[in-house]
Amino acid sequence: MSERLVVGCMTGTSIDGIDAALVRIDGTGLDMSAEVVRWHSRELGDLAAGLRLCAEQEPLPASNLARMARRFAVLHAELIRDLCGESTPDLVAIHGQTVFHRPPVSWQLMDLPHVAYSLGCDVVGDLRAADLAAGGEGAPITPLADWVLFRGYGERRAIINLGGFCNVTLLPGDADPESVRGGDVCACNHVLDMVARRCLNQPYDHEGQQAALGSDHPAARDELEGTLRAQAQAGRSLGTSDECSVWVERWHEQLRPRDLARSACSALGQVIGEAVYGCDRILVAGGGAKHRTLLRAIARVAGVPTDLTDVHRVPHQQREAAAMAVLGALSQDRVPITLRAITGAAQSAVAGTWVFGGPPQRD
Repeated sequence: MSERLVVGCMTGTSIDGIDAALVRIDGTGLDMSAEVVRWHSRELGDLAAGLRLCAEQEPLPASNLARMARRFAVLHAELIRDLCGESTPDLVAIHGQTVFHRPPVSWQLMDLPHVAYSLGCDVVGDLRAADLAAGGEGAPITPLADWVLFRGYGERRAIINLGGFCNVTLLPGDADPESVRGGDVCACNHVLDMVARRCLNQPYDHEGQQAALGSDHPAARDELEGTLRAQAQAGRSLGTSDECSVWVERWHEQLRPRDLARSACSALGQVIGEAVYGCDRILVAGGGAKHRTLLRAIARVAGVPTDLTDVHRVPHQQREAAAMAVLGALSQDRVPITLRAITGAAQSAVAGTWVFGGPPQRD
């Protein structure tokens, strides 16, 4: 199949919405190229509260979990219909909501069969499971997709995703995808958004405006930096219990809100900047990509200015959704989507749980 229209869907650990990107894939396997055609996002509404409870390991009846998975799938199908209009995509790749991740166990909540039957197309999900089964961390799974989307021979590029957790992909200056490196670095938006919710009475600090007005508190900054650096050096994927809520609770009554926000940015910028030091270009995506105070802190440590992935025609809000589309196409081509040097898996395996779509059915 020389050209495919693939939809990638992503909901991150911040649990704030669904992103869907329609991607045109030309070619097959690692020779493919990808172009984002259009994209949509949708808030999760009251479903977000239940998903957040599940991710926080609150006990819930099995009936609640089953209903959440179904409602979540219905939202995905509606969003994909809005994105694609009257046309049917060749493939849909869905990440699902990570409600637990502690390798070798990980759960991305989703009802894949509902989406496949509702849309009448093939759907693939559960993309981490094959790597976990082979002894890997199951994360990060985006580096090969980043190589397809952003490779630039002769230039060492770092792709930084500023999501609930920060992960980075380090692209080599040569044409060998096996030279791609990367990994999870540390908690990111989880920390910043907890500060905003707990101290600023806001869901997030818009563009880092409050943090920009604050001052570093050395003791608070150094304590968080130590925690984040330990995460970065652990060589594992991050998930449940890595959110740094203890730090926020310890310091929120001792500091002005903007000073706590600034201290968090300084600690994050130091650890993330160290992770990408030595690259020629830094491209940033994710929900924190417009947090100017954090971006300045990263650039100061890395010694390289940051650009948004938009400069390569991948909207920074949709980089992970676009990556899911690429990973789905690679899996369809029987190409393993994770790199053993990154995840630690004993062997490479073709990823995905597949549901082959029947006749479309409107809800």
